Amino acid sequence: MKCEKCNGKNATVHYTEIINNKIVKINLCEKCAKKKGIDVSSKFSISELLRGLTEKKETEQIQADRICPSCGLSYKKFQDEGRFRCDQCYETFAELLDSLFEAIHRSTHHVGKIPLRWSKEENEHIDALGKRLTKAIQDEDFEKACSLRDKIRGLKK
Repeated sequence: MKCEKCNGKNATVHYTEIINNKIVKINLCEKCAKKKGIDVSSKFSISELLRGLTEKKETEQIQADRICPSCGLSYKKFQDEGRFRCDQCYETFAELLDSLFEAIHRSTHHVGKIPLRWSKEENEHIDALGKRLTKAIQDEDFEKACSLRDKIRGLKK
């Protein structure tokens, strides 16, 4: 992506500002960002971002004391590394993760992704056809299976 000011260098600074109640996103190279008065020297890591998002609910001492019994990962170390080491970590740190997930995803529950153009009914219909397709294959009714497969493909287009 090129700088929107000079169109020469690659944009490394992605700046967002609100002008007249409208969000304006600007992509700038470092030189143009400095000219605009944007401090480009303050860089932060993913671990700093995670730490900032999670430090709201519990004190630092409680966070530092929490350790995964399976792999020995502390919550402080998770904040530094930005990833878990085992599946037990999710259970160990579960109550600390809700605020993190809420801050990142605006939700604490995964609901999946459905294309905006699909309604819930269309998605359920495709799922039902998929189950019928699986049954037709198990019953070795391959003509019906082909027909269902084509119908699913048509709906997905």
